[in-house]
Amino acid sequence: MKRWFVLGCLVFAACANHAQQAVALYETGDFAGAARAADSGLAAHPGDEGLWQMRVRAALAQGDAPGLAGAYASYRGRLGGDDDKQLLADLAVATLGQALASPSVKLKIAAIDAVAAAELEVLADQVARRMTDDDDRVVAAAAIAVLRGDPSAPHAAGQMLHSEDAEARRIAVDGIGRKVGKLALGDLEVAAGDPDPHVRRTAIRWLGQLKDDGALELLTKRLRDPDAAVRAAAASALAKIGLGNLGELGKQAVGDPALAVRLAGIELVAAAHDTALLAALAGDPDPIVAAEAAIAHGGGELAARAIDRAASAEEWTIRAGAANLAMRALGKPAAVALATRLAGDRELAVRLAAARVLAHGGDRQAAAAIFAAALHDPDHGLQAAIDLADQDDARGVQALDAAVRDAEHGPVARAAAAGAHRTAHRITPGLVGALADDNAVVRVEAAAALAVLSRR
Repeated sequence: MKRWFVLGCLVFAACANHAQQAVALYETGDFAGAARAADSGLAAHPGDEGLWQMRVRAALAQGDAPGLAGAYASYRGRLGGDDDKQLLADLAVATLGQALASPSVKLKIAAIDAVAAAELEVLADQVARRMTDDDDRVVAAAAIAVLRGDPSAPHAAGQMLHSEDAEARRIAVDGIGRKVGKLALGDLEVAAGDPDPHVRRTAIRWLGQLKDDGALELLTKRLRDPDAAVRAAAASALAKIGLGNLGELGKQAVGDPALAVRLAGIELVAAAHDTALLAALAGDPDPIVAAEAAIAHGGGELAARAIDRAASAEEWTIRAGAANLAMRALGKPAAVALATRLAGDRELAVRLAAARVLAHGGDRQAAAAIFAAALHDPDHGLQAAIDLADQDDARGVQALDAAVRDAEHGPVARAAAAGAHRTAHRITPGLVGALADDNAVVRVEAAAALAVLSRR
């Protein structure tokens, strides 16, 4: 598997002199020859950065993932453990540029999102060209990405609000809400009545974020939407706006059969300052509703009782929820005491939730032991690696590196591992090697992570 990367090595001073032969071979397309020339040069000049850069580039151009990871690991060792972020940015840009030219809608959208997240101006023109794509989802993503930089983007984004593709409409609504703000309230209000619930939910969320006091009637209507997630978004938006008959609306929402709507309803009751109802809800049959209501009431003994009930629930998801809410409900000392109790729970997910409380509460050693024990769990290992990396524990970084290289677990798992590097704010040789992965989704996910991480 060979891929051509025009990376412009000659513009860097480090590529001159010792690396000239490798550069010349690379630019003729003889990537294997370039790799051999770089290796030969490094034997005589092991500290030459230009030769190392060419060795890395040649490995990528050959699609040699293990060779790329190994070459970058050796190069980074020569740099004393530091990363060559300019090189990594170049490699990420080249990979994302290829994805933008791909026939795959999934790859194009992923690349557009990566370019926007990392603010890669060098690829802005290529993204803008995707506004003429055959797929409306790509057009919407591209238009939003360059909305403030391309004069034709606002028109394209506006057209996508009326696309026949619901996902294209959702992308446009979300982007316009984020980038245009209150100037787009009219469009967002219209989108709140979209036939697709995902579009409605996105629009309603932005109406709440932007505190649109002109949307009270339509948001009240959406409290009776057939989709529970839309009803929850409407309740939360009304609470953020803070106007209207919040008490009655809150009572309506907390009586909803869907848990998400009831939890959003607590926001409404709190916005109405109905302390009596919050106190009553602190005894709700659902321990999570009770805990959230007690927290909104002000914590104290009500919260302690609700959290203790949740921590003793038969359903493990509720026990994990108790750990997640503990800091907000109880304060640090009591939360750490609860987490210490839950650290011995029979369910790994509960132990991990408890470990995060312990980590934030100061008992990093106890937390690390739980995270390390979960590293090989198929469902929780990746998050455990992130948690360890957040504590600057080398075991977490090593696990991330291994996961992104692991061919046995398939491309979905490797792509997730690449994304986990971004969450953990870590660059590993395995992540760099993933730029040459056999699977295009993994390559783009790795490039997206490196594009952001190389800016730090």
